[in-house]
Amino acid sequence: MRVVPAKNGWKWLLQGFELFRKSPAMWLFLVFTYWIAVAMLGQIRYVGLAASTVLLPAFSVSFMVMCAALEGGRALQPALLFSGFRREPARLMTLGAAYLVSIVAVLGAASVADSGALLRWVLSGQEPSVESLRDGSVSRGLMLAALAGTPVLMAFWFAPVLAAWAGLGAAQSLFYSFFAVWRNWRAFCVYGAVLALAGMVFLTLVAVVAVSAQGQIQTLRFLALLFSLLTLPVLFASFYAGYRDIFPENEIPPDLPPSP
Repeated sequence: MRVVPAKNGWKWLLQGFELFRKSPAMWLFLVFTYWIAVAMLGQIRYVGLAASTVLLPAFSVSFMVMCAALEGGRALQPALLFSGFRREPARLMTLGAAYLVSIVAVLGAASVADSGALLRWVLSGQEPSVESLRDGSVSRGLMLAALAGTPVLMAFWFAPVLAAWAGLGAAQSLFYSFFAVWRNWRAFCVYGAVLALAGMVFLTLVAVVAVSAQGQIQTLRFLALLFSLLTLPVLFASFYAGYRDIFPENEIPPDLPPSP
């Protein structure tokens, strides 16, 4: 399998936006449906969070299928949200379980700095104490988690689609994903910088709205929801653009659901 060097990571976001423009209403519907499903699972303490994490690789492949369908001139359908479960579901569940273990390991490593504050926050919803926020232990834990989580993110970035579409085993897909991101670190740095800039613009907008709305929490929540709904489809589609850019020789499965 050949990994091609990518030059312009920011173009993945532009290509993702173009895919979003082809069917914005259905994109928003599918993303919102996925969001609601994850939120409902999250209401089941411990089990819900674990289940949504294990299912994440299959759903990520579903979004890749949506992008491939749009690229091929097909229409998005609600059923495509579950299309990622059609190919290599056991392999994708294995990746999901590995991802869950990796997240717990990263949070466990962060516990060295924050005495388990982040781990309890993620697993049980227990917010960090005021003391841990003031003494900087949570900030140190976040930095340590970011450092430990970077190689994990690299390994899982392309792993689900490589497992489902390229037929690689779980371990192979993790290796090729890590290698692909490592080889294209410059493109990913540009990609991340553009996302960070967009986040800064959004935070600035939130600050302006907070002042004009006198801190009304409902207004801020609505703005955050609107921003997420508009950006998540572009973000998901940018993953597909990056995959097609770095693995151009990998074929798209011919058995995508046809348009009605």
